[in-house]
Amino acid sequence: MKNSILSTEPQKTTLLIRFMVGFYFLAGGVIKLSYPELQDTGFFQNLGFISAGAIVSVISLIEIICGLMIIAGLFTRIAVIPLLLTISFTVLIGKFPILFEEGFWMMAHISRIDFAMFFGCVFLFITGSGFWSLDWKMQAKEA
Repeated sequence: MKNSILSTEPQKTTLLIRFMVGFYFLAGGVIKLSYPELQDTGFFQNLGFISAGAIVSVISLIEIICGLMIIAGLFTRIAVIPLLLTISFTVLIGKFPILFEEGFWMMAHISRIDFAMFFGCVFLFITGSGFWSLDWKMQAKEA
């Protein structure tokens, strides 16, 4: 089981995707925690969550921790799973209604970064973290 989690292709260019995805989520989490006035707790309150601020804080911490893990290439396949769930929830609940209100192209425009991060996470889940990663170093030691 551990070998399948750590296994990764020896591609050196995967580092670029890791930095793109990891930094996006790291920056998003830090901004949400650093500037509470930017937290869109009304979104969660409208869904019926009582403690919306606490939910935003938990999501922010998950984004920071997983973002750092992806940048380092540490258990990358595990780290992308909560981020895939987060981004999927964001698109389905927050962006998908735009499709019916303003049309496909407006929804596609507003959601373009979300889709890019979703597919970046899927890529990392499939290929692993690549050559320059802690996963690669741990995999090499076990072999």
